Amino acid sequence: MSRPRTFDEDTILDRAMLLFWRKGYEATAMSDLVEGLGLGRGSIYAAFGDKHRLFLRALTRYLDHQSRLLASALSDDGPALAQLRQVLEQLLQADESCSGAGCFSVNSMAELLPHDQEVAALARDSLQTAEDAFTRQLERAAGDGELSAAVSPRQGAMLLVTLVQGLQIVRKAQPDPAYAISCLDAAFALLDGTAAPAMAAR
Repeated sequence: MSRPRTFDEDTILDRAMLLFWRKGYEATAMSDLVEGLGLGRGSIYAAFGDKHRLFLRALTRYLDHQSRLLASALSDDGPALAQLRQVLEQLLQADESCSGAGCFSVNSMAELLPHDQEVAALARDSLQTAEDAFTRQLERAAGDGELSAAVSPRQGAMLLVTLVQGLQIVRKAQPDPAYAISCLDAAFALLDGTAAPAMAAR
């Protein structure tokens, strides 16, 4: 008969998430996990399987948190574009909380894709969830006359998803928050049509 667990699984997954987030998958050794989680190797294997299984559980937990943040932050109240802009800024700020490590999801994609198909599947699902949420918000913006007629809600959502993901990489070399804000300014000027005159003048 197996002994009951003496630890909280969610707490352990949060610790594992932070370890993988800060160091990356390959650089995180089992000895790091033993020390960081406060569990013996046998307990880790018994509860979560091997290192890769534990990593997938930690990444899934992170992505679920991001999806919940989107779901709770986007609503039908107030100007749609302003609300969406605020949410994107919050997402970027949230990923600054882990010692400047950036976005756990983007880091994982950069490190493990295209070879790790399980990570690829998780990433695709997460990106699609974000794109769908942004599309719904931009459909509301279009209905309220906020969205430029030159951009469809789906196109705008694809632009924003790609921008936010790309910014997580770029700001490792350009960490000044003003740079990310400037990129968001440019994207939303395209979405609301205020960038059109300046572009036409070139």
